[in-house]
Formats: sequence, C-alpha cells, structure tokens
Amino acid sequence: QLKPFRLFHFRRVCNSAKMRSDSMWCILKCHPGKTEEVIKSCRRQISHQILRDIFVFTSDRMKRYEGSWHMEKRQLFPDCIFVETTDPAALSEQLEPCRKFLQTSEEGGLLWAVPADAEEFLKKLCGNEHHLCMSQGYIRDGITHVIHGPLVGMERRIRKIDRHKRTANVEMPAGGLGTFLQAGLEITSKS
Repeated sequence: QLKPFRLFHFRRVCNSAKMRSDSMWCILKCHPGKTEEVIKSCRRQISHQILRDIFVFTSDRMKRYEGSWHMEKRQLFPDCIFVETTDPAALSEQLEPCRKFLQTSEEGGLLWAVPADAEEFLKKLCGNEHHLCMSQGYIRDGITHVIHGPLVGMERRIRKIDRHKRTANVEMPAGGLGTFLQAGLEITSKS
C-alpha cells in the first residue's frame, strides 16, 4: 500500500557529525501559510556557508474550470521547505528564531534529512529549478508509455494513474518504504 512522502529526522542520517564534507538536503515542516515568511527570514539571518540553498518544490497540475483545462503551479510537498547544508547541527541552532513557525519532530528537532537516493531522484525529476513539469503519454495494452516530460523512462515507478485529474502516483526511492509523490501526467490515448 502506498504511503505519503515520509520525512526523516536528520540525526538518524547524519549521526552526530557536526560538519559534512558534502552538502545534504533537509526539510523544514512549516505551519500552513508560513512558507514564504520562513524562507525570507532564513535568507536574511542565516550564513550562506551554513545554508547553501533554500527552496520549495513546485509542480504543474491541470485543473478544469470555466469549461476548459488550465495549467496551475502548486507546491509538490505542501508546507515543506527544502534546505541544502553541510552543517545540519549549526543550521538547526540558527533556526531557533523561526521555531514558532515550524513543526518539530518527536525529539524536538526542526530538521528532517532527505535520504540520498530520494535527493538524487528529486534532482533528476525536477532539475535545478526544483519544478516538476507535466508529462504526456498513452496506455497501450495496459502498459503506460510516457513520451514527453520528466517521467520519460520512469514508467516502472508509476503506481496509479488518475486520468480524470491528470495525475500519477510515482514511487520514490526512500529506503523501500513505498512512498510516492503525485506528478502531472496527461494520458492522451488508451487502447
């Protein structure tokens, strides 16, 4: 059974190392409606040596209203901010002023690490713009073929297609936990 995208507390991934030689992605879970405020605050207050990048993932979705389909841009992971850092412990300390806008883990931490395989998958799928574009494809003899967009070559990861909403549940490589994300996929024909 498919489960929503899971977040992992950074201590489980980073152990107790204070500095990493390479950067890693972590997630901040915001209270609803506070994403932009937290991003602006972090960009102003946190050193670029600790906070290499801060961003949200967006995706294209089709929505039908006023008698026609319209392309909309939405957050791929609502209320989740991604940060790139080499020093998660220092970043966690510098995030304290934002604590009131963030959800904490059971242990009281503010950061969840993104597993390396999930990070690579998201980079491949969304590129440097951190945006997941719509894909197009068709179904022939019960087999999905994606012919355009970021899901080309990832047909094996598609677990469920909703042709009415023009979306697909795509399995993520998050340690074999069966997690998924919802991507835009328009199926133009089925035979």
